[in-house]
Amino acid sequence: MEKIKSRWAKLAVIIAGSFLYTFGMNYFLIPYGLYSGGGVGIAQVLTYLLGKIIDFGGKNVYGIVYFLINIPLLVLAWKGIGKGFLVKTLIGSVAISIFASIIPIPATPIVDSVVASVLIAGIITGFGVGLLLVAGGSGGGVDVIGMWAARKFKNASVGKISLYVNVVVYASLLLMFDIEIVIYSLIYMVFFTLMMDRVHYQNITVRLMIFTKQEGIDQKQTGRGVTEWTGVGAYTKEETKIMICCINKFETAEFVEIIHSIDPKAFVIADEGVSVMSGNFEKRL
Repeated sequence: MEKIKSRWAKLAVIIAGSFLYTFGMNYFLIPYGLYSGGGVGIAQVLTYLLGKIIDFGGKNVYGIVYFLINIPLLVLAWKGIGKGFLVKTLIGSVAISIFASIIPIPATPIVDSVVASVLIAGIITGFGVGLLLVAGGSGGGVDVIGMWAARKFKNASVGKISLYVNVVVYASLLLMFDIEIVIYSLIYMVFFTLMMDRVHYQNITVRLMIFTKQEGIDQKQTGRGVTEWTGVGAYTKEETKIMICCINKFETAEFVEIIHSIDPKAFVIADEGVSVMSGNFEKRL
């Protein structure tokens, strides 16, 4: 029963975060003709370009474009990322697409100052996406590619992939619009990122200790280095595999899911806020 309540609570957080994100976008950012980064930014740019050849009748369709972008990304990442993360991300991306389509965009900005509007948009949208991450999912787009790439390539991370995508997005804006639009869009992304990180401390390092009798929990499965040694139960005198690895808080739910998919009886201890002084530990932002 508690597990079911937890799932419904996380679902409510995902829906709330998705609503806040799209509300901030539609009410405070888009009325000034400004652009987000990441997957939503790509959807905005594509919508603008499609509007040159297709008459949308004044309807807001960037949410639909965003949903279409996410379909191949989720299919691509299905086998490379934890099922729980993908399901929550699917819910988040669908919710964002729906809210983006039904929340009206004011014909004129409701805040007279573009700087104030950018600040408000950054706070609201950053808080919304932070809630999505806290619930163990995301809004889709670049996060999915980043998580998938971090599994496949040694030096990849969500932060690096996001940076590369945003460079392309804002470079495209420079070619299409005045530099003022690009500057205010970049200012928005700064406020958005700061707020998102305040809500979701994804850099917190977590140490996992895993006690299991099963084989298969290794770097190939987790994408992280895992050290293993053999212990003996004080009472049973049975041998047990003891494993330890360090991850960031963003990965915890996914790792526990991987572990329990291999050994549902695995005993897992998670310690937050540990310090990693040396080695090749990578902070996947």
